[in-house]
Formats: sequence, structure tokens, C-alpha cells
Amino acid sequence: MSTIFSKTLSQLCTSDSKTQLSVLAQTHAVTVMVVNLFFSKPKLLPVEGFGYLIPQNVPFEQNPERALGIIFDSDAIKGQDTVDGTKVTVILGGHWWDGWSCYPSEEEGINMARTLLARHLRITDEPTVARAKLQKDCIPQYTVGHDGRMQKAHSQLRNSFGGRLRVVGNSYNGVGVNDCLRAARDIAKGLHEGVGYEPSRTGLDHFLGEKQWVAQGSMRKRKAGG
Repeated sequence: MSTIFSKTLSQLCTSDSKTQLSVLAQTHAVTVMVVNLFFSKPKLLPVEGFGYLIPQNVPFEQNPERALGIIFDSDAIKGQDTVDGTKVTVILGGHWWDGWSCYPSEEEGINMARTLLARHLRITDEPTVARAKLQKDCIPQYTVGHDGRMQKAHSQLRNSFGGRLRVVGNSYNGVGVNDCLRAARDIAKGLHEGVGYEPSRTGLDHFLGEKQWVAQGSMRKRKAGG
């Protein structure tokens, strides 16, 4: 079972210098920098909540740091801290950095995060701890045609490996942690139920067949009317 980025997997699975999983090479992912800041002063945040994202339609002049959003860690993990203070995470880059060949350094990322915090939340304190980590190609983008590509990838996996290789991770079934856990659970459950190395199993089986859509508004209306 492979959990790595699908484009990386396609580069590893080669025969006669050609990839056996050419469809997976088409996956596009964005690079982000995650900046973690800890301030010894508690309750620095002017509002409470999980945090916020910055909409794409915000002009560059109002978002020169190219930030994606801010997470209020002190609120998001309230009750789990062992030291009083304020924790925040600033996420930079993403689609803003598409096509870039080099990225900000750790020091530059921290400075950009602090500038953003000062402008948005009026936090100008010196952080006690500041760390920035560049995560390259970490968030796959499900562009138009993703389902069709996954159907073709299923065929390539089945034809090249006959059930001996299955895929799971944020390149396929959802980028969130819960999506990845659910997909991994489904594969493990299938092995436990005895499907073993059945050639048709690839981890992308559910992309086959017609999808069932439910109109939630209509469902509520029917339930309300009995």
C-alpha cells in the first residue's frame, strides 16, 4: 500500500524508463509554509474561534504576504496546553506560489507571519518561540476531471500490479485527515474480509460506477411534510 504523493509514486513505478502510472503524474499540488508562533502572554487574540481563511478574491495589495489563513491554536486545542500563553499558526503560499522555483526562508516566513498578525489582529508582541517549516507539494488540488483521472489510474494500477499495489492518501479521496483515515480503514477492512490480492482492488474502486447524489433541501422538505 502506498500513501505517498501520487506524482512521486508515478516516478517510482517505471518499466523500461517509462512510468506505469502516467495518470498519477498529472496530479498538481501546492506548497505551503507553516509558521508556528508562541507568545508567553495569554489571551492575545482579540476574538475566539478556530481561525479564518483569506478568500482568493482579496487583492494582493491587501495580502502581500500571500497568506492562506490563520489558525488560533490556543482556542482550537483549548484545555490541552500545559503552559499558559497564546499559540497561533499562519499558513503562507498555496496557489499564490504556483510556478515558483524558490521559496521564502524560515526567517522571511516568520517575519511575514508577524506582519500579518500585526495588521489583522494587532498582535505586535515578540514571540517566545517561532518556527517555520516549508511543506513542498503537500496539498493536492482536485482540478476538473479528477474523478475521470482516478478511474484511469484504477485501470493502470490493476493492469500493472494486479492487486499487489493499492493507494491511499490525500492525492485521491480527500485532502483532510479524516478522509485519509477513512480510505485507509476501507482498505484494511477489505483485507480483513478476505479480498486479499484480488486484482480488481486498487484503493480507487469507489470511483467506478455512477455516483448517487442527494438533494438535501428536497430531503428536508419531504421529511417535514411527512
